[in-house]
Amino acid sequence: MRWTNVLAAVGVLLGGLQPAPVGAQFLQCEVTNEPSQVLLSHEDVVNFLQALGALESASDSASVLQRMYLAKASPGLSEYLRSHEFGAEDFVEAIRDEGDKYRGLRDLPSQLASQEGATRSALASLRREIPDVEFVPVYFFVGIGGAGLNAEPSEYGLLLAITETTSDFSVVKLAIVHETVHVQQALAVGIEEYMQVFGPKMSLLALAIREGTAEFLTSLSTGEYAKKRAYEYVLENEAALWQRFERDMLERLPGEWMFATPSDPEQPTDLGYIMGARIVEAFYDRAADKARAVREILAVTDYEAFLGQSGYAEQFSQP
Repeated sequence: MRWTNVLAAVGVLLGGLQPAPVGAQFLQCEVTNEPSQVLLSHEDVVNFLQALGALESASDSASVLQRMYLAKASPGLSEYLRSHEFGAEDFVEAIRDEGDKYRGLRDLPSQLASQEGATRSALASLRREIPDVEFVPVYFFVGIGGAGLNAEPSEYGLLLAITETTSDFSVVKLAIVHETVHVQQALAVGIEEYMQVFGPKMSLLALAIREGTAEFLTSLSTGEYAKKRAYEYVLENEAALWQRFERDMLERLPGEWMFATPSDPEQPTDLGYIMGARIVEAFYDRAADKARAVREILAVTDYEAFLGQSGYAEQFSQP
C-alpha cells in the first residue's frame, strides 16, 4: 500500500473522524460487548451483485449502479463512498477495467455467511483478552481497487471493502479482530490522542507499535497473525531486521517497512507490523499481570518509552 493511500489502508485510521476531547464518545453507531450480537452485514454485497446482473441488459450502467447499489448503501458503504469520494461512474470504470474480478464475486454472500461462526468465535476470544471490549457493526461491501480485501475502522463501524475473491476466507475474521483492536486503542486514549500518530507523533516506531498492537492481540486471541508471511520472515531474520529497524525507527515516514511494496522482491510487505508486534509481545511477556499489560498496551502514547519498557532491544545487545 502506498503512503498516499494510508488513510484508507488496513488498520491505519478511524476514517473521517474529527478530533474530540479525550474520553469523548466519538462512535456514531451502537456498540455491544456480546459477540453474538455484533452486526455482520452482507446486504451491500447482495445489492451489488443484483446490480451487476442488471448491467448485462442496461444501456445506462451508472444509473443502474446508482439505483440498485449506491442509493441503498448501508452506513458503512455510505462512509466508504464519502471518504473516498467514489460515485457510480467510478464503479462503471472499475467494472469495465476488471470485470472478471467483479463477476468472480458471485458466491461472495454465501462465502461470507460461512465465516460467521468463525468470526464470532474469534471475537469471543478477543473478549477474553479485553473483557470490556466494545464491538461495533461490521459492513461488507464491494469496493474499488485495493488488494482484494481492504479493512478500516470508522465511526460507523468496521468497513470491509472487497474487490476480489480469495481461497482463504480466514483472512476475514483476522481483519475484523485487527480492526476491532484499533477501535479499542482509540477508546482507550481518546480520538484526539489516537490521531496524533498521523500528526506530531508520527514515526515508523509509532506506526509499528500501533499496528503491532493489533497484530499481536489478534494472534493472542486467535493463534494466527493476519500478516502471516511477514511474521515468518521476521522470525527468520529478526536480528538483522532489528539493526535496520533501529536505524530507521525515528524517521517520520515508514519507507518500505509499511504500506509500500519493498524494492527487494524476496521481502514481504508490512514487516513493520510484525516488528511492532514483537516489541508488544516482549512487553506482554515481561509483565507479571497480563490483564494490566493488555490495558497498558492499548493505551500507549509514548512509543520510545514503551520500546524501552518492553526490553525488546536487549536480546540483540552484544555481551
